[in-house]
Amino acid sequence: MTINARKDRPVVDMKNGVKRRTMVWGDQMLLAEIHFEAGGTVPRHDHIYEQVGYCISGRVELDVGDATTVVEAHTSWVISGGTPHAARALEPSFVIEVW
Repeated sequence: MTINARKDRPVVDMKNGVKRRTMVWGDQMLLAEIHFEAGGTVPRHDHIYEQVGYCISGRVELDVGDATTVVEAHTSWVISGGTPHAARALEPSFVIEVW
């Protein structure tokens, strides 16, 4: 078992107004905090694994496949593996994601 304290995990600048704090990971999963500035973007990309998210605060526009949806605080989602997706924060936002 691995246990990490938030205070011991660094925040990494992913550029484009997005920062990530990787909290814990195993052989097939990873848990991370995503901190968006207003207008922060994650460029369109895809990967083989599912991605599950929960918006703690703010509003984020998710572009998943051919659909665009705005998620806000207390909203969760799942993106199937292999599906192209991107994100853009409409305001400062805090998201938890698992891959």
